[in-house]
Amino acid sequence: MKRMMICSALVVGMAGACVYGLQAVAADTPDNGPPPAMGPAAPPPWPGGWGQGDAHHGVHPGWPPGPRPEGWGHHDRAFALFAPVPDKKLTVADVKVIATAILLEHGNHDWTVADVTAAADNTIHFSYATAHGDVVAVFAIDPVTGRVRRVG
Repeated sequence: MKRMMICSALVVGMAGACVYGLQAVAADTPDNGPPPAMGPAAPPPWPGGWGQGDAHHGVHPGWPPGPRPEGWGHHDRAFALFAPVPDKKLTVADVKVIATAILLEHGNHDWTVADVTAAADNTIHFSYATAHGDVVAVFAIDPVTGRVRRVG
């Protein structure tokens, strides 16, 4: 009997909440005038809505999660801690720090960064060497974009 009363109270409460929500939606909907226009030429459902070419693709800026054509976090650029820069202007000293950071990021404390030099093709080359001085791999980094590629 006690469970039945509790369940009944829950059902009545949920029904009341649904009715209240429907009344709130009905109050926001105008009763007069033609139905809203449909199609690509239609105005957005609200200012900044989901029109053609609009950046908003979900319920909120982070939904659905994952990459978008605009890239990760395109909505938060104004509040970003690290904003992308078109020209990174990397120097030889910067590349040595980046190469060391790559080693540390992967937990490699045995190798070292060796032969950091500017190349003729406007890239900066660096190599990883073992503790004995044997070169393991040679990489090139673009000082403008910061992209790393293996060259040897």
